[in-house]
Amino acid sequence: MIPLLHEPYLPRMRHALLAATPAGARVALDVGCGDGSKTQWLRKRCAPDALLVGIDCDAAALRSTRALLAIAGDAGALPLRAGCIDLIWCVAALQLFADRQRALREMWRVLRPGGTLVIAVAGEYWVRLRGHPPELLAALPLSVPLSPADGLGDEWTSLLANAGFAASQVQAYLLDGNEPAQAALIDSADLALYAGSPPSIAPIAEPEPRLVLFVVSGRK
Repeated sequence: MIPLLHEPYLPRMRHALLAATPAGARVALDVGCGDGSKTQWLRKRCAPDALLVGIDCDAAALRSTRALLAIAGDAGALPLRAGCIDLIWCVAALQLFADRQRALREMWRVLRPGGTLVIAVAGEYWVRLRGHPPELLAALPLSVPLSPADGLGDEWTSLLANAGFAASQVQAYLLDGNEPAQAALIDSADLALYAGSPPSIAPIAEPEPRLVLFVVSGRK
């Protein structure tokens, strides 16, 4: 697994996170924020006067944070009252927690009703890449709100569901290689339907291990 996502993956991760994050939050929380460098991306999706909070168990890392309220705390026992947060990010941190389910339940607790959690995790997975026609790929936007084929990412949506989150969605992106980062992992019928193109059958490669970024969201 890849618990930490840094260069050369930052641009792709930033794009994927912002695409999955609803706009307008007035109180946003980054769980496992570290030095807050990725937390600053979150500000772009918040209201102009939003309160941005970062929580991390590493008090030394928090000393480097800028322009956010930094709190030293445990993800398994968040030092916040219930229902006070509009939007939560947990970026490249969930895999580091001793009890992921407990941490997710805590995030559910502090979210207000209707609030959103967005997590980013990555690792090496066996995948079957799809070879879509160039004309279909050309019709797609930069981000496609479709789940990957073959149940890839189901483990993460199951974790969120077990913690109480509803309407969980997952997008997957290849981190290595030159293939289209999302489309190569999406079923051809789903992709054609989304793009409004004629149905097509993409060649499916044999399974191979590849580095994959998952961005998973769920609502309370």
